[in-house]
Amino acid sequence: MKPLNRNSTAAFTLIEIMLVIIIVVALMAVLIPNLRNALGESKTGSAEMYITRLAGNMAMYELKNGIPATTEQGLKALVEMPTTEPRPRRWSQIEEKIELDPWGMEYRYEFPGRHNPKSFDVYSCGPDRQPNTEDDIYKR
Repeated sequence: MKPLNRNSTAAFTLIEIMLVIIIVVALMAVLIPNLRNALGESKTGSAEMYITRLAGNMAMYELKNGIPATTEQGLKALVEMPTTEPRPRRWSQIEEKIELDPWGMEYRYEFPGRHNPKSFDVYSCGPDRQPNTEDDIYKR
């Protein structure tokens, strides 16, 4: 076996280390905003899918009971029998529970709807958590 030569330099120079740090920082500056955009888009997509599910279940509720749930009864009518009038004729539980939207807020239900005046709206308040703003997410 050959002994190590004490004169060989196996260390990185300061310039090489600085160059690697600059490259890593530049990559992070490009990737972090893209990751944030992707996260926002995934939350919006998740909310849209759940809204579609809730809207379908509310339509099923209306078919089973002959009347839509009122705004006051809301999405809870899918989980527990409404106690306010008009009460459904043949109520049955459709959902186990109503999840929160990706921003930690409750999904909203309105009858008649603002976007669907002859029917109902199911929507999320979106990232700003305020109802009736531009970023609200409705069933398309």
